[in-house]
Amino acid sequence: MTRPADPPRDEPRRSVPVVRAPRTGLVALAVPNLEEPYFAELTSLLVRSADERGLAVLIVQTEGDHAREIAVADGVGLPPTDGLIHIPRSLTVSDLTRRTAPGPLVLLGEHIQASPFTHITIDNRAAARLATEHLLSRGRRRIAFIGRRDSRPSDAVDRRHTGYVEALEAARIPADPAIVAQVTAFTSEEGARATAEMIAAVADLDAIVCANDSIALGALAALDAAGRDVPGDVAVTGIDDIRAARFAVPALTTVAPDHAQLVEAAFTELERQLTAPPGTDLPVRHVTVGTRLVERASTARR
Repeated sequence: MTRPADPPRDEPRRSVPVVRAPRTGLVALAVPNLEEPYFAELTSLLVRSADERGLAVLIVQTEGDHAREIAVADGVGLPPTDGLIHIPRSLTVSDLTRRTAPGPLVLLGEHIQASPFTHITIDNRAAARLATEHLLSRGRRRIAFIGRRDSRPSDAVDRRHTGYVEALEAARIPADPAIVAQVTAFTSEEGARATAEMIAAVADLDAIVCANDSIALGALAALDAAGRDVPGDVAVTGIDDIRAARFAVPALTTVAPDHAQLVEAAFTELERQLTAPPGTDLPVRHVTVGTRLVERASTARR
């Protein structure tokens, strides 16, 4: 099942003036953490795409730290670059509107509503809804969500949780807070810990929607350690379609963003800013790329 990509939408009420500086051939990329497989794989795609365009990439790892993300957006400690592709975890609209570096900026990934800067993302709510609907179609009814992080909220995960709840409500299944698990990080270790606690406390659990694939891989390990069959006892889905998902045991069902379109849109929007005449007020664009369900063994019919 595939969600078609939404076309770019110009928003003429908000614009950003173009400031022209000499081209350097260098683009900065701010990424939260390269230990997270999704970000590592996305970074690799971005670097390859930049190379095809004759650009070099300066990678800055922010660890999702608020102050560090602001500093990178402001160009603090960076050499002259042609622009910045920023994958934020904690930036806010007010942070961006106070930005002191006027160069081209494209936000990638996490959604910042009403941002005065161009943004490329997936529909996170629809992705989780698609994953949950798939489990419902397999006859699962006691479906957990693992991956909320209320201590340091993630807009993407909040939207994924909302999509999960919407799918349950559409199936007339009340959302149960008792089967929503918190994590401190979006990692396999946290997925394993949260899943082990969940299955020890909830005897009738028959499916899990994980906030990302890394958490889902940890969930698979915890279920195996507890002697729970996947998908016989508990079906598992992730979101992101990292490479490891296809090699998990069993292979992991997931919702895959259109990574190629995500990368293409990021550079297209960056180039649009770079090539505009100086002083031009460019309309802000918010581009949503498509997602599709990749069905594998972890949700096979019982």
